[in-house]
Amino acid sequence: MSGPRLSVVLAALDDYAIIEQVHLCLEAQTIRPSLELIVVCRSERALQLPDGFKHAHPDIVLVESGEHVLLNEARAAGVRRASAAYVLILEDHCLPYADCLEHLLAGLEEGWTVVGPAFVSGNTVFPVGLATNLLTYGQWMGRTAGGPRSFVSGYNSAFAREVLLARGDRLTDDLIAPSVLQMSLADARHRFYFEPRAAVVHWESSTFAGIWQILTKNGRALGMLRARRWTVPGTILASLMNPLLMAHRWLRAIAAFVRTRERSVAVLLLLAPLSAVWTLAELRGYWCRNPRDATEGISDVERNRQRFVDAREPIRKPF
Repeated sequence: MSGPRLSVVLAALDDYAIIEQVHLCLEAQTIRPSLELIVVCRSERALQLPDGFKHAHPDIVLVESGEHVLLNEARAAGVRRASAAYVLILEDHCLPYADCLEHLLAGLEEGWTVVGPAFVSGNTVFPVGLATNLLTYGQWMGRTAGGPRSFVSGYNSAFAREVLLARGDRLTDDLIAPSVLQMSLADARHRFYFEPRAAVVHWESSTFAGIWQILTKNGRALGMLRARRWTVPGTILASLMNPLLMAHRWLRAIAAFVRTRERSVAVLLLLAPLSAVWTLAELRGYWCRNPRDATEGISDVERNRQRFVDAREPIRKPF
């Protein structure tokens, strides 16, 4: 086959150092010759590429999106620039193992619309980071059996590109928090597959202050997206049911705690309050009257996760 089989989109709204470790992992992929790497930046000047970068990596596509681009807008631009049949949007704090993309691509070529990976916590020192990983990504941690799913990870999962492009102008908003995108695709009877052999390492913040920013801004944006087509009675009903969502997330995180054989009491005790922070932020998003502000908030907190991670558990290539 000629041409790339899988396009990988990396948004770098600060400088290259933010995505360097992800790039190293991509260069080490077992199917590297089949990959198209697309880096979306504000400008090539702002990206501050190392000397000799273009000579060393002549096949990397740079997309300049302007100084005021938001993270979801940059990612949508990368998807539209992709030329492969399948596309993967990677986060700067999520590093794939060497055979990860090979397994994701194999699932896509079998006919699944979306194939999601398994996750491992990159946070190993600070309990708050590990607890947040269990809360947000725990449903895909510690599992050995793959199979069809109704939901996989929003980012760091691989999609059939034509399905994303079919969203048209909606794609940009879809990529604010792609869990809402998956709900729309599920309603259209698209198929999802969880592939535990495709493993990635995910980092959260090492501090309470960082976790507060991440959960509140993500929660608000997610709530805003969920509620944008609800009626007032529907929003009221969802608000009243918010404690049930909080309990669901807490119980799901406890299941991940048990499944991953985590033994830290501190991690266990953090699950309930962190679930409350995330879910109450989502409740706030239900009543958000400023979608642009919510979108800017999640873009700001997600565009450079390295600034939240302590040097004792650094975001580094895991192999």
